Amino acid sequence: MTMEKIMAKQKLISVFTIAAILFARCNLGLSHGKAYVGANLLVDFIAAAFCLCLFIKDKETTKKSVFNLATIWLLAFSILVFIYGHFKIGVAYPDMYSRQFHLLTIVPPVLIMVILFHAKDDLLDIISWAGNIVIVTSLIISLIYDDVWGEWLQGMTSRVGKTPAGTCVDTSNLVLVLMIPSLYQAIVNKQLKKHLLFIVLAVFQIVASGTKSSMFPIILVFAIFLLGSAKDKKEVRRNIIILIAIGVIGFAAIMFIPALYGIIGERVVEMFETLAGKTSGTHESTGQRMGVIREFKNHFGEHPIFGHGFYAFKTMPYALLEEYRPNEGTEVAYRAIHTHMNFLELLFSFGIVGFVMYYWFPVYLTIKSFFARNKAAKLIVLSFMVSFVFMDLGIDMFYPYMTPYYTYLVAYCLLRNSRDDRKQGGL
Repeated sequence: MTMEKIMAKQKLISVFTIAAILFARCNLGLSHGKAYVGANLLVDFIAAAFCLCLFIKDKETTKKSVFNLATIWLLAFSILVFIYGHFKIGVAYPDMYSRQFHLLTIVPPVLIMVILFHAKDDLLDIISWAGNIVIVTSLIISLIYDDVWGEWLQGMTSRVGKTPAGTCVDTSNLVLVLMIPSLYQAIVNKQLKKHLLFIVLAVFQIVASGTKSSMFPIILVFAIFLLGSAKDKKEVRRNIIILIAIGVIGFAAIMFIPALYGIIGERVVEMFETLAGKTSGTHESTGQRMGVIREFKNHFGEHPIFGHGFYAFKTMPYALLEEYRPNEGTEVAYRAIHTHMNFLELLFSFGIVGFVMYYWFPVYLTIKSFFARNKAAKLIVLSFMVSFVFMDLGIDMFYPYMTPYYTYLVAYCLLRNSRDDRKQGGL
């Protein structure tokens, strides 16, 4: 294919290249052998070749896509992770760090950012349709890979969504992020017919996963888009009524439809009962997290500035917080767990220094979103950031997953392309 033909199909190639990167890293993953790693390497090689074509076409834009605030943040934090993980600073969790895994997590989002910098006029369409493709592939791969789907045919209410790349929680978080641009297209840009099916599939996967940290942000994202797109007070009032109705119907469905109650309702009730002190113990996820928070409070002060070491919490004797039954017998035993919370894992592993090095950039993006004049940049970036507050409360994401890096770099591209930032000379 000649350079002219490639550039003529730039938008289409961008959609499928980004979708392929997300599919390889976030559906297939890297943990099941050389074939999976090879698939990621192949996709990244194709993406790099496409980026080279874009560089030949427009060298100045490519330079801006590589040398900017986002890459400075990503590089600086990645160096910190490498130093702690590779050199086992402090008390490192054995064999947790892998240079190959790390590189194949942080390089693909940079390739995506380069592609998006060259497609500023089509950026929203590209991330929407790339996301729609991966929403579908996530469901297909999960149906093939996750045996628990078979329990549904037996009338059991089980959490589903596992893929080779991660658990049902990981899939749910990914799908939520991918759904947000399409939801904006449907609600704000009135492209409901184009994106409705993919939104429904995304919501279905989130609900079927039973993941609280992905379900809670959905109503907030709806609120951001409905209220942010309102043109006058009358429309604001109407949208508030719509939001209340959606919330009431959704809550009623979760609590009174047996299948939904078994997947998510019970877990919501358990969470509130634990927080209210009505139940205790480490046999449920909320109880385990309360135990993690308690031990974090007791031991964070031992190394508050630079932390204890890469994923050090799980190596500690006080991390034995998860109940299980060896060989599925009657005896109850306890095993060590991660903090399962991005905030605490960063603080415990890298201390205040690492926490600030990671979170200053999302905070910066959040602040910039409030001042963006471009509606898409403002509402989508704000939705991303609100969603990650909940997701980071539910799982540690800074090392195992590409999802946060993809999201933050896409957010940066959206803000970089907004009209007020162009007037001010960029971010």
